[in-house]
Amino acid sequence: MSVFGWFGRKRNEGANSDAKTVKVYLNPLHAMLGAAEKQKGSPFTEAEVLHVRDTTVAIEMTPKQAEKFYASLDAQMPIGRLDPTRLWEEWQEARVQVMKQLGS
Repeated sequence: MSVFGWFGRKRNEGANSDAKTVKVYLNPLHAMLGAAEKQKGSPFTEAEVLHVRDTTVAIEMTPKQAEKFYASLDAQMPIGRLDPTRLWEEWQEARVQVMKQLGS
């Protein structure tokens, strides 16, 4: 994966084709994790990463609504998204770049 490869990912945030709704995070998970980890001052454990995911504000949308919502956001400024069902693994890949951006 390229250094910034995760920024360009397009996902339905954990949705599968049979899902009636998916969670749409109002603040990108990578931003929430980066800020919280910077405040802590050391890398998060898997439990801490999942806690941030589970306490971050999200709304439920149909997969089609979520796709339109993200397309609208991406048209303004592409924002990286991490898959909440694979958050620990994806955070391990993304955290170095996120923390660099935050000056940590």
